[in-house]
This record gives sequence, C-alpha cells and structure tokens, in this order.
Amino acid sequence: MDRTDTVMPAALAPTALYRRADLSTIRFETTADIGAEEGIIGQERAVEAVRFGSRINKPGFNLFVIGAPEARMRATVQAMLNRQAAAEDPPSDWVYINNFAEPHRPVAIALPAGRAPHFRDAMRELIEDLKVALPVAFESEDYQTLRGSIDDSFQKKQADAFAELGARAQGRGLVLIRTPMRFALAPAREGKVVSPEEFNAWDDTKKREVQETTRELEKELERVVRLLPSWEKERRNEVRRLDRDIAARAVSQSIDETRAGFRDLPAVLKHLDAVQADLVDNVATFIGRAGGEEVFAVDPALGGPFARYEVNVLVTCEDAACGAPIIEELHPTLGNSTSLWSATIAAKWLVSSARPMW
Repeated sequence: MDRTDTVMPAALAPTALYRRADLSTIRFETTADIGAEEGIIGQERAVEAVRFGSRINKPGFNLFVIGAPEARMRATVQAMLNRQAAAEDPPSDWVYINNFAEPHRPVAIALPAGRAPHFRDAMRELIEDLKVALPVAFESEDYQTLRGSIDDSFQKKQADAFAELGARAQGRGLVLIRTPMRFALAPAREGKVVSPEEFNAWDDTKKREVQETTRELEKELERVVRLLPSWEKERRNEVRRLDRDIAARAVSQSIDETRAGFRDLPAVLKHLDAVQADLVDNVATFIGRAGGEEVFAVDPALGGPFARYEVNVLVTCEDAACGAPIIEELHPTLGNSTSLWSATIAAKWLVSSARPMW
C-alpha cells in the first residue's frame, strides 16, 4: 500500500493573524458623520451604464432599471439622476395667451425657465394699475374740456340749422315748433301760432299760400332732420377718437413699464402690442362707459371682462435652477413609454422599477 506524505500547514505567528488599519486617514468620528455614497458598491459597470444612459439626449432612449428591493437600487439611481439633472438646462416654460383676433384660438408661447410666473404677475399688475389710471385720465379737467367742446360743437350745429330754418319760416308767415315727438311748421301771426279756428277763418287764397309755403319748408325741415343722425354719428366718432387718444396716452406708460422686463422676449413684446391695441379699443371696460356707449357685454362664465388679459401658465420651473425633469414610469410598457415621450417636452430620462436583473 502506497503511503502519501501529508504536508502539515505551517504555524503562523500571532502578528500574521490580523491587519492593522491606519486610522489616521479616517476623517470622521462615527459612521453617522459619513454622507451617502453615490453608486452601488461592487457594481461599477452598472453605475457606468446609468451614467452613460443619462447622457443620451435623444427621444426614445430610456433607462430600464430593475433589481432586488433590498439592494436600494431605485434610491441609488434616483440620486444619480438627480445629480445629473441638476447640471442640465431646465425646459422652457409654456403659457397660453389670448388671441385677440381669433379668441377661440389661444396662442401658446415658450418662455425661458422661470419666466412664465413673472409674465403672468406682470400682466395682472398692469391691469390693476390701469383700473386706477384710466378712470383718473377720463375724469381729468383736460378730458372734460375737450369732451365738452365736442358736445358744444354738435349742439351748436344743430341749433344753427334749426335757427336758420326758423328764421326763414318766420319770414314767410310760419313758425317752427318742437313737439315731444318731432319738429313741425305752423301758420303764425306776429310770431304766435294761429289756432285752427282762426286759420279756417282765413280766405282760401291765403290758406293755399300758407299750405304751399309749409310744404316747401317741410322739405327743408325733413332735410335737416335727416342730417341729425349723421351729425350724432360724427359726434360719437369724435368722442371715440378723443377717448382713444386719452386711453393711448394713459396706457402707453404702463405698457412701457411692463415691456421693460421682457425686452429679450420678442413673443411677449408682440403680445403686449396686441394688448395695448385692445386696451385702447375697449377702454369702456375700465371706465364704465365711453363716448356715451354702454360697456360691452361679457359672459360671466368667461371670468369677467379682464380675463382676456390673463396669462395662463401651463408649464413652469418655479426655480430657474431646477434642472431637467426626471419622469418615473412604474409600468414601463411600450405604449406608456411612447406616449410619455410624445407628450413630455424636454424630459430626458425614464426610470423604471421592476424585478431583479443585477
């Protein structure tokens, strides 16, 4: 029977049974002082894959991360993506604004991140300022003087026309009278209206002369009366022009102050031009009535007469340093991923949780 030599292990010295750690390199007293370590210890390839995937800036590329619950992979990946997202540019803000030409088709405009709330607040402040400034402008002495001049001119034109017609009628034995319903011509003696009984007592020749003269001057009276609506329209047009001029001067200063905060945004400046034009056209909204016209009717369901100037913020980054968004899809089917990327603007990463992989 062959014998095999048995090699016995060598004896170890006590100093070889342990490794001494150099505690001078440790910069904490207890582990409670240590911050969370990014990544997964022993999973360098997985960590690098997450980093690589988060840098792909193209639609349709997603991060699909699965792992054992006790591995805390979700929290680890979330922390990595948060760090990466903070270094990325945030997406644009989006707002809806009124389309004054076609109110049923509002306009969506993109703004730099964080600017949408500023735009909304600036428009609200503008309208609140104009609610005070416009009534004051239309109550000023200058406006009242100019408005009175327009009304006096219309009244004088009307009075002169009837005075001239009245003088012609009086020179031909008639008098121009005004009833509650209309103007009329009547026979007169010494400037006083002749009663029907006295007129019937006149001879036929004189009555025929008066009737012919009446018919002739009634044509002139009808012509003057037909001119009254056109004169009234001319008066209203002059009042409107005056109102627009006063409103334009009152609005321009407030609008210019609002523009100052958005000089770098052409879309906002274009909208403010449209707002200024609409404010001038609808100044009656602010002063109750203008040019003798009623305020235009507004459907209460639409939010009141000033809702047309509101800015509707759809998407905003309240903090301009918020970085890029991270979207987490807990049910990562093909349909969910596709629709999510189609509907989400500037979203770069899709993080999912499922069964273990690594």
